Amino acid sequence: MHTPNENDIRDRAYALWVESGSPVGRDDEFWHRAERQLSEEANLDSSEAASGITQPTPPAGLPTH
Repeated sequence: MHTPNENDIRDRAYALWVESGSPVGRDDEFWHRAERQLSEEANLDSSEAASGITQPTPPAGLPTH
């Protein structure tokens, strides 16, 4: 499963911004819309509830990424 990265979001936000006529002062709106669309396309849970979920700590001695 592909998690959208900053470049993916930036590209999508820019495309949405251009499609909307390049309005000034609405950067956050397009960024969040792009995040939401990409998450939905990747079937990721982007709800507020999901943002509070933390990953368990791996056992000592195991490499982390």
